[in-house]
Amino acid sequence: MADAKKKSKIIEKAVTPKGTLIYAWVDKPDNSEYGKGKYKCGILLEKGVKANDEFAKKLNSLHKAAKGKSDARPAKDGDELAEDNEKKEKLRGFWVITAKSQNKPSQKAADGKTDLKETARSGDFGRLSVAIAEYDAGANKGVTLYLNGLKLLERRAGHDLGFEDESDDYENDAAEGSDTSEDDDGDNGGNQGAGDDSDF
Repeated sequence: MADAKKKSKIIEKAVTPKGTLIYAWVDKPDNSEYGKGKYKCGILLEKGVKANDEFAKKLNSLHKAAKGKSDARPAKDGDELAEDNEKKEKLRGFWVITAKSQNKPSQKAADGKTDLKETARSGDFGRLSVAIAEYDAGANKGVTLYLNGLKLLERRAGHDLGFEDESDDYENDAAEGSDTSEDDDGDNGGNQGAGDDSDF
């Protein structure tokens, strides 16, 4: 049976609080079974921090107002996810928010204007620029997040592998590093970005 066409309407643009980036597919789309050829990035926001709790509750309130189902909330409770799946234990204590887009998101440095020279990765610290959209696909309604861009505040992905600096004895190889992007089990759909460089 074919899925009902998802109709969506952007109701607001927002920038997340600071957090750890996860499931980062921002330089190329995720063409896995779950990724469906979309760019995506999630963010972990520590629970118990006022700004994080308020942002997550706002998203979930908008989802509820749009008659969305509780298991499709845009801000997921990491404690609940960890209870259901021991592989997600690292999500405990965080709100888990994921945004997707068919369009390649912009990636900015801490000033919010300068393009990144190297893509952000899962484990880095930053913010997401998102478009909050209501969707209605018949029985499925609610709120989803479209990924417009991200702001990298600090590179933390694999930042310390225990190596000593031996560049005095050997010449550095400038080749790009391997892709450390992760995958998730695909929850929020997304297909439209409406952001610009002033989001940050």
